[in-house]
Amino acid sequence: MTLDRPAAAEPERNLILIHTREWQDPADFATIKRYIEDQAPDIQVFIASNDIPSSATRKIAASRPTLIFSPLRLLHFKPARGKVYAGARMSKLAEMRRLAAGGMPIPEFEVIEPDTRLSEKIYGPLVVTKPSYDLASHGQGVVLFRTPHVEYRPPESFPPNHPGRQAPMIAQKFIDCGYPMTCRVLTFFGEPILTFYRQSTKPLSLPADKDRFQQSEYMPSLPDRITYSTREPDILQLAADAYRAMPEVALQACDIIRERGTGRLYLLEINPGGGTWMFSNSSAEGYRKALGVTDLTLEFDAFRTVARVLVERTRAEAE
Repeated sequence: MTLDRPAAAEPERNLILIHTREWQDPADFATIKRYIEDQAPDIQVFIASNDIPSSATRKIAASRPTLIFSPLRLLHFKPARGKVYAGARMSKLAEMRRLAAGGMPIPEFEVIEPDTRLSEKIYGPLVVTKPSYDLASHGQGVVLFRTPHVEYRPPESFPPNHPGRQAPMIAQKFIDCGYPMTCRVLTFFGEPILTFYRQSTKPLSLPADKDRFQQSEYMPSLPDRITYSTREPDILQLAADAYRAMPEVALQACDIIRERGTGRLYLLEINPGGGTWMFSNSSAEGYRKALGVTDLTLEFDAFRTVARVLVERTRAEAE
């Protein structure tokens, strides 16, 4: 006599994970898909490319309530239905305004205009100037000035490839951290999945007879730099708060600094464009080497965490 095995339950919802060539390894999403299928038979998971229409996946997924996650904004893949969480192109100015409106501790900032005259009472002795252009990256165009020396430059006065030609420049108060440092916390719906803390081994030293400084003079740089993961509760909490200030962006790379003396934390940006899937983007090997690890997911069990959160979100929000 044989016992009939109950038929597997039919999935009730769909989840589509969208990867973009050269920004995420599809194998990462395959691992996340496997974790989801192990714990949630009610969810059918699809992996689609952002570089092609993926018409078959689009058509099949339209049959049920669906949730879509893409680190980057949707390009060629256009879902027929579903709740979408995707990266967003956003100027630095718009991003900072959103975060400030959400109550985040953002250093004082403003657009540099022809009549701009910065007050040392507000900004202190030093100001960072940075481009607001949304495609500026890796610190391109960022310079530190003595506050009285910040002045407007017309776009055409910048070199041909300078992002200042594309959008206004911003002045932002410089936060003295004692030692050059920055901490990146990568979060997924506000939950940490990777941290990357960099700090110089040499105290900050900005000679009084200089009016302009390059990033290597006030940011942690090799070889005088230590790098490690951190679980400092206040840093992780600020990163979680940042998600609540911009909840439509699921993947956030929060850059956080700590002020000398007060210990106060400041949020610089969250990188909403989504090119920060640090596990397999173009910088992944550098992160692994700096942290001395072979697997960036281990510290926070990142892919299982992503899988768990996606199950919760899909069940609650699929449309």
